[in-house]
Amino acid sequence: MMFLYFSAEYGKAQYFGKNKPSYRSFDFHLSQTDHFDIYHYLSDSSRIAFIGGLAEQWYHYHHQILADTFDNRSPVLMYRNHADFQQTNAIMGDIGVGTGGVTEGLKRRVVMPFSFSDYQTSHVLGHEMVHAFQYHIIEESSNLNLGAISRVPLWMIEGMAEYLSVGNSDAYTAVWMRDALLSNDFPSLNELGNYSRYSPYRFGQAFWSYIASRYGEQYLRRLFVASAINGYHSAIENQLGLTVDSLSSAWRSTLTSKLITAEDSTYTMIGKRLFSSQNSGKYNLSPSVSPDGKYIVFLSERDIYSLDLFLADAASGEIISKIYTSSHNADIDALEYTETAGSWSPDNRYYAFVAYRKGKSVIIFYDVENGQTDRIIFHPDVDAVSAPAWSPNGNGIAFSAMRMGISNLCFFSFADNSFEFLTQSSYAAMQPAWSPDGRWLWFITDEPAHEQSFFFPGNFNLAKLSIKTGQVEVVSTFPGAKNLNPLPINDREVLFLSNVNGRRDLYVLDGPTGALKRATDYATGIMGITEMSPALNMAQDTLYYSMLKSGVFQIIKAPLEGLLHQAKRVDPQPFDYRAARLAPYSERFSRVDQNLIYRGVLSAETVDMQAADPENQWQLDYVGNMAAGVMTGRFGTGVAGSVEALFSDVLGNNLLYGGVSINGEIYDFGGQIALLHQRHRIKTGVSFSHIPYRMGYYSYEGEDDQEELVYFSRRIFEDKGAVFSFLPLSRSARVEAGMSMAHYSYRYEKIENIRSYYPTYNETGRKIDAPDGYWVGNLDVAYVFDNSRSGIASPVDGTRTRIQAEKYLNGVNAHAFLVDFRRYKFVRPFSFAYRFYYYGRHGADRNTNRMTRLFVGYPWLVRGYDTGEFYMDSTQSTRGIGIKQLIGNNLFITNLEWRMPFSGPFDFAWFRSSTFFSEMALFVDAGIAWDADSRPVAALTTSSDSRRIPVFSTGMSLRLNFFGFIVVEPYLAFPFHQNRFYNGQFGFNVFPGW
Repeated sequence: MMFLYFSAEYGKAQYFGKNKPSYRSFDFHLSQTDHFDIYHYLSDSSRIAFIGGLAEQWYHYHHQILADTFDNRSPVLMYRNHADFQQTNAIMGDIGVGTGGVTEGLKRRVVMPFSFSDYQTSHVLGHEMVHAFQYHIIEESSNLNLGAISRVPLWMIEGMAEYLSVGNSDAYTAVWMRDALLSNDFPSLNELGNYSRYSPYRFGQAFWSYIASRYGEQYLRRLFVASAINGYHSAIENQLGLTVDSLSSAWRSTLTSKLITAEDSTYTMIGKRLFSSQNSGKYNLSPSVSPDGKYIVFLSERDIYSLDLFLADAASGEIISKIYTSSHNADIDALEYTETAGSWSPDNRYYAFVAYRKGKSVIIFYDVENGQTDRIIFHPDVDAVSAPAWSPNGNGIAFSAMRMGISNLCFFSFADNSFEFLTQSSYAAMQPAWSPDGRWLWFITDEPAHEQSFFFPGNFNLAKLSIKTGQVEVVSTFPGAKNLNPLPINDREVLFLSNVNGRRDLYVLDGPTGALKRATDYATGIMGITEMSPALNMAQDTLYYSMLKSGVFQIIKAPLEGLLHQAKRVDPQPFDYRAARLAPYSERFSRVDQNLIYRGVLSAETVDMQAADPENQWQLDYVGNMAAGVMTGRFGTGVAGSVEALFSDVLGNNLLYGGVSINGEIYDFGGQIALLHQRHRIKTGVSFSHIPYRMGYYSYEGEDDQEELVYFSRRIFEDKGAVFSFLPLSRSARVEAGMSMAHYSYRYEKIENIRSYYPTYNETGRKIDAPDGYWVGNLDVAYVFDNSRSGIASPVDGTRTRIQAEKYLNGVNAHAFLVDFRRYKFVRPFSFAYRFYYYGRHGADRNTNRMTRLFVGYPWLVRGYDTGEFYMDSTQSTRGIGIKQLIGNNLFITNLEWRMPFSGPFDFAWFRSSTFFSEMALFVDAGIAWDADSRPVAALTTSSDSRRIPVFSTGMSLRLNFFGFIVVEPYLAFPFHQNRFYNGQFGFNVFPGW
């Protein structure tokens, strides 16, 4: 994954929003190779050398293809596990569980964690390093800047990274291509960029494989650079002499002839669909069935906006409840779903699954009977855990435990709450599964069997551990293939998945004899969301498996007896990389194939590494919003311009933001500088700003026929210094605190001889007397909670709460309290939202003119009152309402919305679109304001400004999400006050829905 940051919102923590996990500080060390600065906090020197050798090996491979050389070393930040990786300061954005690594643009930083096997770690490093080359190529091109990468489609960017790090032979991607071809849903290149349902990784990899095979690998760089200059349409036409449509047709035709056989269109799926897009989501994964066959737990995006863990009836598929969802499990940072599945206790009561909690990889035991978490376990010296497997006698649970990028099997005993490592090897040990009698623990490993002379990179064998002796036997099934997900069905037979034939089928191994049978012959495959994801489970002689078909991951239930009855004997054979190729086979191997197949990606020679002190110099992360100009015309002359920039150190522990802007006269200059230190759990910062505010009004001066129109221009200048801090308590909760001191000064001007009410903004007036300036200080502290899930343009599920107290200083005897509570309930496909908001100032100086009065009618509070034509000077009768009714030092607001997807990529949206995202809302707003000279009353009418009544509005809005950068909400509101409705008022907001 590549990352380019284009936002500059720094300073105090945001009003709402989830926290980036932050639970510990990392003491990074620096080791240098010829081309890389490797930042790490590892104590094992051999693992540091391993990463250094891998980095240099991938550099050598990519350099051959992309013909590019790094003049300066590029940073590589290695984290020991994914939970630590999510806490990185080098990347500002949120890092999801499915993100294997990130490459950032200006510094070309590769940021990533160790995986459970060396091959997986190597693949991610190789993938991310392609992005570093892509950034460098564009950065070094004389006619390009880094922003030009936005002209290259994501499928080109990510597809190239996959092709160069995996190669032509990839059974996993071949399954995706075959499925799209068979379901007649293979995209053109234009559709590939316009529809999110097509994976940019899988289809992009297949595209570049075709280009390299058909035209030569020298076209990888050529097409990439040409696309950055003029877009991929022009690049394809100029470099290949084809239209995009012609290239799309040729690519599809070639893949069809390569991947599809006559039998593929007539294959029969064994079993019955339990979950599919008909009754659930498009991703139904990792089935886990209770031993009695009554319940099934599985992963699904059934509720659209997140991948949740569901409990369902294993017979009917009826959903019973959610075990996990991000909007209801605030104590969990994230659910680990990519390469692990849960496990049931033998008594059918408890379900164990893996999650991240407070920066740790933990196993959570869920009590199905009472719907609560029973206990949470983690090993303090283990970096990450995966694939829990409950022992048949119920006395403990086995799992894969990773330390320093090496995984071994570990066992937790319920009797004495102790941990015991069952293996101690430098080879990976993953996906454990017990034999029914509890004598053997099967798992997968990247260790070769004794008789395997050829070891293909990424190979995984089956292995079994004797619980009695502790001896491990690696079983040779299909050398060079990925043999995954062992599932013992009795004391001698084991089911497993293999891609030996370039597909993904179910096989049966007879343990004592080594005999092999193939139980399925599918054109697509039994698999999960990643190549290593578990996809099998069994209970009561019924097998449950997840399968890709027509772009949907379905969960199928099938009688085991039927599968075994039709299984056919096969001979042990090596992985058929020809059948897994994404391009026509050629006896002359490409350079990528030579590198990845023959030389391998785990056989790097030892490189010289030098220890050095971590480099903390500031470097530019972002510069933007640059504009400058001089304006002149009949109404005067002025200047306008702006620029903002962000700097940070390599580790992202310190951020420096600066921005300046001018619009009008020279004294309309504004600027801000902010410094944020975020290495420790408590984030601290300081900011200084000078902000001008301009306002004005018209008036008449003189008497009778001597009256003339004048304009009074008022400027308020705020010079402010602030210190602030915030402490993330969890993913959902934090505490904020800050102190500021601001000086307010004034400049008043009078513009005379005005001939119309039209523009006077750029005219210069005569300076007149203005009030003296003053200082105001402020202390604030707040508790913030947010576990909401975001929809198209607003939150759709969960809760948001902010409780805040403020104390004014420097001669202002006042304090303020804020309570902002928001609740969202998702009822597919709609969402119902409610808000309760109170803000009040108290104290002797609560009415001072030093503080702006509060106003109910802002469009983000009660819509329809910001430009109302119905206001009177004061409320004297029930025929109208005065503006004072909406102003005070206390506000109470409540809102209710019914939100529905209007357009978007979802099937339930009124209009299906991959580019135009919008949400419709029906709303009811209500609010009331009062001060020391008035009081709120429970009535619908009033004839006095001292008796404040609530004002209401109702109407409809449409929130438009423009590419995730800005949300615009035009609305039509019908105000209701004094016991009657008024004409509709149009308005708009420019931010996501509350």
